[in-house]
Amino acid sequence: MSTKKETSTQLSPEENTQVADLLAGYPQLAQQLLETPDQEHVEIVLAAIFQTPLPVQIAFIKALGRENRNAAADIVSALHIFSPEKEVRKEARRAIIRLESSKTYPKWKAPAIPGALAQLPTPNAPRFWKGYASATREEGEIILILCWEQGLDYKEVHMLSFVLDFWETGIKDFYTQSGTRRRIEEHIGELRGQGSVLQLSSCTLAEGKRLLQEALGVNEWRKAPLNTDFRLQLPNVKRLVLDVNEAGFDSGQTFIAPDMEAQELVVNFIGGWSFGDYALAYDLLSIDNPLRQTQSRDEWIDQHRAWYDEAQPTRMKLGFVHEQEADMQPDAMANERLTEVGWSLELSDTQLGGTIDEMPMGTAVNKESGRHWFWTNYALVKEDGAWRIQEIVDEGAALQGLPVEALQERIKNYESAIDSRLERREEDPESFQEEVAWRLTQLLHFDDALLAQIADPDYQTYQEAYEHALLTGDPERMVIYLERMNQRFPEHKADTLRRLGSTLAEMAYHSEGEEIKERRQHLLARAEEILREVVTIEDNAMNRALVAELLMSSDRDDEARDEFQKAAALLPRESANVNLHASIEAGLGNVAMRAKRYKEAIPHYEKVAELDPTYAGVWFSLGFANRLIDNKADAETYYIQGLAMEPIDPRIYSELTAIYVQRKEYSRAQSLLEDGLKRSPETAYLHMLIASVYAESGDKRQAKRHIEEAERLDPESDIISVVHKQIEGKQQQV
Repeated sequence: MSTKKETSTQLSPEENTQVADLLAGYPQLAQQLLETPDQEHVEIVLAAIFQTPLPVQIAFIKALGRENRNAAADIVSALHIFSPEKEVRKEARRAIIRLESSKTYPKWKAPAIPGALAQLPTPNAPRFWKGYASATREEGEIILILCWEQGLDYKEVHMLSFVLDFWETGIKDFYTQSGTRRRIEEHIGELRGQGSVLQLSSCTLAEGKRLLQEALGVNEWRKAPLNTDFRLQLPNVKRLVLDVNEAGFDSGQTFIAPDMEAQELVVNFIGGWSFGDYALAYDLLSIDNPLRQTQSRDEWIDQHRAWYDEAQPTRMKLGFVHEQEADMQPDAMANERLTEVGWSLELSDTQLGGTIDEMPMGTAVNKESGRHWFWTNYALVKEDGAWRIQEIVDEGAALQGLPVEALQERIKNYESAIDSRLERREEDPESFQEEVAWRLTQLLHFDDALLAQIADPDYQTYQEAYEHALLTGDPERMVIYLERMNQRFPEHKADTLRRLGSTLAEMAYHSEGEEIKERRQHLLARAEEILREVVTIEDNAMNRALVAELLMSSDRDDEARDEFQKAAALLPRESANVNLHASIEAGLGNVAMRAKRYKEAIPHYEKVAELDPTYAGVWFSLGFANRLIDNKADAETYYIQGLAMEPIDPRIYSELTAIYVQRKEYSRAQSLLEDGLKRSPETAYLHMLIASVYAESGDKRQAKRHIEEAERLDPESDIISVVHKQIEGKQQQV
């Protein structure tokens, strides 16, 4: 008997993708089949399959025949009954036979069609019932819910739910659900309960269609793959939303939170503008903002996206947000605000930058990272009870037009204000930090303008700008002035290069994220090159030590040890620089510890302690090295000495506790930790340690008291669950 050979159809790459999408989503379709009450709903579920080309359907069914899952059997059974294509029904029958041979049967059963059904009225076509959208557009995401009445007497509701992402993917999540009005209302109520402030506003079909089209526009621009669940249901979405010509009334509401404060709105504008959400940025402008007068919303978005594609802005940082004290009447203050913002952004310079009217001038640019620093002021007004941006002023550019004398006067006044605030910093630490942050950042913009105005700035002017940047702790900003100083003042070359190399290394370790790993490696390589150049100019202990520290930070320990040894050899016999000598000895000790040469490390740490008993961490290092060679008596002595110098070092408490518990000296461990908690009662780790000690000694009541306090202070700590198990007798001591 001959067997009939299956024919194989070659699919295009696009068709293969469609098959893969169907295979990825068929378990969800099968679940929906199990919930369908009648034939109409079955056909709605299968619409995602019916809309694909015939070869795709055939290939999909063949693949299902090899799945050996009940869900696969459910789908092929439904296709065998309801597909309008004869070839599909035949292939589905073959798949059913294959699955039955492996004892795989469907759970789904076709809806019963009683004879009396012919006398019942025909089910009604879906009609839009209502919709909701979350007032979260400023966050770059919106939850969109659209509902239709359907079925006999419109007693059922079909819901489409979207999570729209306007920053990256367009459609972040999607699902569909059918049920009674009560069930759908309950589901919407559950969504309202998510988070603490999720606001769902009523949304017409036309408004929902607009939001969905805007999200799909983001998806197309970003070239992101469509959400799989959304792609499977796209025919259904088109039929109900996208292809509807008469979608009803669109009020134009933006679904932006109406109660944002002025400063919050400005930050959201800069964030949206930097992340490429130009629809949001446009909607945060007031109706009479000049930026709205020359272009439509769509034209504005297209122009900005073209700039974004070339400039590739990324990694926006806020320097300060400060509400300027405006000279206006109290009644006007309720409807007007003036907010100053210092911010920075990495971007590539492009000719299209000139087409962006609100594009500020970077007063400083770091050539290594492409980061530009801006200072912009925003005038805000109330529109329909919500803040909107009426005008944007490039304050950084405006400073460039001030006379030198005026800039110098401002710098002097700011320095005096900062010094005065430093003297009163204990009065209100929070406001002190806020004020110093915005004054220092603005001070740097004054420095940039002054350096641009003076024809030939002297070394002192650059040095003062560098010192101001140093106070901010931002290595990216510091590098800018050091690079210029290196180019302009060769007589200070060694000192400038020494600082530049160290700052580039610091900048490298501030560069977080896998995507800029190459930049980090480049910065470290350049830092090493510069520091080695410094050694050729001045071969002394300090410069060798800097090279050694850099090598050790890159885990090049053997090379680091060689450089530390050369640095030690270059120290004057009667070294006046105790700190340098101590740091070299500490470096040699650290290299030895990394190589597990603990005995070799100890004399170096002892020398550090002799040179400077207050050297950070030296007593812990001595204790730790001795503990690792099982010299617990000396380790304990050093740890106790360390607590006298650094009474809140958690590492020392942990080590001493372990020593005491090992000797079953629970009272000493408890006394130690109680003393620590007197000094630092809000340290969760100390509460965890003492809870562990009490659990080990059998005092569960005290153990529970302290672990509850630790949980209050640091609920995310992984150690808490370990101590809980120890208290319950299921875990050894931490």
